[in-house]
Amino acid sequence: MSHYDDWGGPNTYPHFHAGWAMAGNTPFKYFKQQVHNGGIADALVISWPKGIKSKGEVRNQYHHITDVGATILDVTGTPFYDELDGHKQMSLDGVSMRYSFDKNDAPTNHPEQYYELFGNRALYKDGWKAVTIHANRMPWNVNVTAPFETDIWELYHIDRDFSESHNVADQYPEKLEELKARWDELAWHNNVYPLFDDMLMRIAKQQDRLFGDRKVFTYYSPGAVRIAEKASPPVKGRSHTIETTLNLTGKEEGVIVACGGFTGGYTLFIKNNKLYYDYNYYHGLYYRLESPQLPKGNVDIKFNFIETGGKTKGLPGGKGELYINGSKVDEVLMPDMHVSTFSLSETFDVGIDAGTPVSNKYRITNHYPYTGELDKVVVTLTE
Repeated sequence: MSHYDDWGGPNTYPHFHAGWAMAGNTPFKYFKQQVHNGGIADALVISWPKGIKSKGEVRNQYHHITDVGATILDVTGTPFYDELDGHKQMSLDGVSMRYSFDKNDAPTNHPEQYYELFGNRALYKDGWKAVTIHANRMPWNVNVTAPFETDIWELYHIDRDFSESHNVADQYPEKLEELKARWDELAWHNNVYPLFDDMLMRIAKQQDRLFGDRKVFTYYSPGAVRIAEKASPPVKGRSHTIETTLNLTGKEEGVIVACGGFTGGYTLFIKNNKLYYDYNYYHGLYYRLESPQLPKGNVDIKFNFIETGGKTKGLPGGKGELYINGSKVDEVLMPDMHVSTFSLSETFDVGIDAGTPVSNKYRITNHYPYTGELDKVVVTLTE
């Protein structure tokens, strides 16, 4: 409640709480990341005035999101190509829903579907559903791992229990085992294995898949602005440097480089003729580096981060250092840091902080652009 008076203003980031998400998903259980219906069931509206005779009716046949593409191909008469531009295509998983448009009581042509999300698994088959929450892990408990073999499976007769209210696993143990075995078959067929338990590690490695073994990232100003955080240098949990050379007169100020916003991120900037590096971690906690008064003329600036591991299991952490013309002028311990996303909407910017301010030292208008000459910023992974 410490931010009650600020709520809804520019210094807050309202987000849907898990408790309200569960309430909003009534009558289904749970929420996204789970594969109970509260996490996977969605309404679908189809409008095709020239092709659907029925108007304003509801259909209850079971279908999956993979059926949307198949339906569009079907109703538009577009063939599915086994080969495209010389490349063999994966087979189409979905089936068309067109049969149901004017046949309310037609049986579904999609009687079976497996699910897997963060280790949570389910299988729907002929009106029955087997489902398990891996490690009984809720979305806010990301730093939890457990053997998949110990997960407890539930069983629901969806045809009679639409909202998954009555777990009948004890009454129908053979049916549960049948569905679990079928899930396993489909998982192998659809490349679900190997299952990966560590959510934090999975999230932390997302950017690595984008950049491979690339180590050096060079950004020029003007131009390098509004770059998505996920497409920015993959520095989280990795030793790295941020470097630039500036020609200073003593009057310059503004952001040299920034990533993230007031919910989290890092920024390198000049204010009152001093260089600052601010790392905005969590709930108003900043790791801050500050230089003495900067010299005039060509000045080499470097931030150096040495990853040693966070004090909290699964989180990165380490030591930050600030260098001016090759001499270390400040250092700070950064015991816990972000493992993944700073924000859902902030960006990586050179020469400006284009979103909400990362640092509380420049919460001013106009995004605190750098007022001097700025050629480029180089980020190097040093691990």
